[in-house]
Amino acid sequence: MTQPDQIPEAIYRLIGLARRAGRVVLGSEGVEKAARAGQLSLMILAEDAGPNTTGRMEQVSRVTRIPLLVVGNRQTLGHWTGQKERVVAGLSDQGFADKILSLAAATTKQESDK
Repeated sequence: MTQPDQIPEAIYRLIGLARRAGRVVLGSEGVEKAARAGQLSLMILAEDAGPNTTGRMEQVSRVTRIPLLVVGNRQTLGHWTGQKERVVAGLSDQGFADKILSLAAATTKQESDK
């Protein structure tokens, strides 16, 4: 898994673009509901989320088989989603999700090659 401090800005920019396109669900309750309804392609969690939220999102990810990507802190995720702070977000667009996951995988590969 990509370490949160290694997340390239391009991923955050795609999250922001998806938000402006109306393809982002915010908040743990909204993300959980959308995931269980089969409406999400990717779940995003801030690295500084509390243990209860982290555990709940990991469980939802396992049950629904929706990938869970851990990114930087809640302020950074909030900034790119147009909020002050945000701990959990979900993407409902497969194209955005695929691009973000491919960028995260490329970042992980680059780090392992060093």
